[in-house]
Amino acid sequence: MARIDLRDCTIRLKDGLSGTCNIAEAAPGANDTDVDVDTVALVGPANTQLIPVGARFTVPNISTVFTVTGRLPASAGPTTNVTFTPAWGAVNTPVVNADMTFLPQQLDITIGEGNLTYTEAKEYEYILDRGVLDTVREGDDQPVEVSLEFAYEYVTTGTNEAITPVDAIKKINGAAEWVSSSADLCEPYAVDLEIERVLNCGTAEDEITLLSDFRFESLEYSLQDATISVSGKCNVTDATVTRQ
Repeated sequence: MARIDLRDCTIRLKDGLSGTCNIAEAAPGANDTDVDVDTVALVGPANTQLIPVGARFTVPNISTVFTVTGRLPASAGPTTNVTFTPAWGAVNTPVVNADMTFLPQQLDITIGEGNLTYTEAKEYEYILDRGVLDTVREGDDQPVEVSLEFAYEYVTTGTNEAITPVDAIKKINGAAEWVSSSADLCEPYAVDLEIERVLNCGTAEDEITLLSDFRFESLEYSLQDATISVSGKCNVTDATVTRQ
């Protein structure tokens, strides 16, 4: 078995957006990059009928994941039209009233010379009987601790630029419309960290590690190394690891 190499891993930040809307055009055209919509019902945003720019979605019978690049009205719901990329394509265009199913917004992180580590911990209480070890009880749950270091060009998002990791974990600027990954929207904002390891050789299954509901607690910037170090905790006791 080959050792883990960061070159085989993609690290992503993901928000908690979900929901659906209906296609409201009688005949969506081949190669279209915009579509009229209605019955927008999103989970997470304060305005559940305002589709975020950057939202990802799928439609029936098409395997492509599309990304919203613009919307009308621009700043108030309900959204009635979205532009998206890529185009539908020449075949398998959706039909009127087909559901658009929204997926979490996401951002790939370039690690460069950095790293990502996480720690799972358990707390036990050792009970004595007249000074002699007798039994053991589980203590309090311990959150997963995460530390990562990634390369950066800019701290914050500029006009027509991709969202920066700092904006994504802070829910500001270009990521102001990201949605918390937490099921309890009264909790502080959180994101999911996903590590996808894809091997380009042999027959070993790929592996996805999910660190749910991460909240940063410190950010350390190194201008000389062009890196940002982030540490924080996840509101889970264990990472979720799947093979596929």
